[in-house]
Amino acid sequence: MLIEIDLARRSAPAKRKSRWLPTSKALASHAFGGRATWTIAVSVAVLLTGLTGAGYWRMGTRQQLLEARVSQGVVDSVRYAEAIALIRSLESREDSIKHRVAVVRGVDIRRFVWPHLLDEISVAVPPYTWITDLSPREPTDSLATGPEFTIQGNVGSTPALTRFMKNLEGSPFIENVNLIATEQVVLDGRAIQRFSLGARYQEPPTGVIEAVPIGWVN
Repeated sequence: MLIEIDLARRSAPAKRKSRWLPTSKALASHAFGGRATWTIAVSVAVLLTGLTGAGYWRMGTRQQLLEARVSQGVVDSVRYAEAIALIRSLESREDSIKHRVAVVRGVDIRRFVWPHLLDEISVAVPPYTWITDLSPREPTDSLATGPEFTIQGNVGSTPALTRFMKNLEGSPFIENVNLIATEQVVLDGRAIQRFSLGARYQEPPTGVIEAVPIGWVN
């Protein structure tokens, strides 16, 4: 009886379990990973610091710009206020000058009123009539533009007084002639009428007054 033993196929010995030890490659990879993490952290910190500094710089720059604009606005406001005050002062002076010119023109226009009235009254006086008083009086019409006046005098007869009033009404410088009062008196042994008339100056038509230049006398 033969016994065959298979020497080729041996059961492999059981492998011993051993603890895992990192290789040099793993150690190098781990070290590189830690260094990268540290680099990233530092980079992020630097970036945040830069961004924060840039933000503060921008805020400071903007604040300076705002302060400069505010200062310029204050300067402009002061300048505008001075310009407005100057304009108002000039306008006030202009109004004052206009008022003075108006007063002077009014005086210039009215300076020939009484000479014209004296001429017209003297021409309108009929015979047997004489004037004793000519004086201005308070206006009876608030809308009237010309001065009002009274004429007092004596007349020899009623028809002469009527004629005198008509002559006054016919003057282009006189209007609103009215009889204020009349009474009969005796003067030097003769009976006469003492009268008082009221009238008002009126602006004559343009063609009545002729303005001529005054020549210089050498």
